[in-house]
Amino acid sequence: MSLTDSWTQGTPGSSSRINKQLIISDTGTNLAALNKANIRAVRCTATGSGLTVNHFYIVNAALDAFIDVSASGSHTHTSSADGGSLIDIFESNPKFMDLALTKTDELDKAKWIETLVTTGTTANDTDGTTGERSLKLLTGATSGGAATLGYPHLRLGFANRVIYQTKLRFSATTALAFHTGIDCDNVTAADSNNRKLQAEICTVTNNNWWLRTADNTTSTGSDTGIAFSTTRSGIKIVHKPDLGTPETDLYIDAGTVLVKTTNIPVSSSSTDNNLIKHSLKNSAAADKNLFMYGCRLRYTIADDWV
Repeated sequence: MSLTDSWTQGTPGSSSRINKQLIISDTGTNLAALNKANIRAVRCTATGSGLTVNHFYIVNAALDAFIDVSASGSHTHTSSADGGSLIDIFESNPKFMDLALTKTDELDKAKWIETLVTTGTTANDTDGTTGERSLKLLTGATSGGAATLGYPHLRLGFANRVIYQTKLRFSATTALAFHTGIDCDNVTAADSNNRKLQAEICTVTNNNWWLRTADNTTSTGSDTGIAFSTTRSGIKIVHKPDLGTPETDLYIDAGTVLVKTTNIPVSSSSTDNNLIKHSLKNSAAADKNLFMYGCRLRYTIADDWV
């Protein structure tokens, strides 16, 4: 009987057999000194002699070196030998959607659903300095003027992970309110309990970015402590409903992430024609503008899509 065969009720115990079948934990220095012909797998507790702490190693077939199985090699998905072909991944995940609204024909207000209040307007804009294209929301000079653009697309499932990104610029940092994200409320409406993932600003409260989520019962907002400005800003919302404690995170540029764990939507789907939204309103008789340079949403489709 080989020392590495499976155990039976009548198998006698021995140090040689145990060393070959159990995982030994020790420092890298001590592990490197072991006779590799007598062991099969080890765990490193302290870096030394070429072995790294918290890494797991197996002995190669020649019984003369360790193979680090904690490190991964190239993973190009060209065949079954490196994770399966890329087309197989797409076939197995037909409801995953990467919606990148950054191209010229998508930065066109005619492709979006427009909602205007009093003097609010929208426009296709090109930066006179950089030539960068954007969608422009203008409130006009009447207090309470508002402009909203929403992008209709296949509905999103809140039970799955979501990553939303957008790049924005404001013309001013006073007397305005703004919403952006998934299944948002129009900024002119009262906060609803409808499921949502919404980054928002309201200068009546303060000049910071907030994250609002709702689970169809309650809607709550959390302050990031990060002030918005008139420079270009990158916004990212990451939704993680599958964690033991579900959370939604908001990133503002390179600022510290806000982790929100209250009233996180973990079921059902976004409403029709309200997948992505940008909504701006003023609260004084002065025109406020928002420039949206593009947005991207990676999500799982909740519609009939096979």
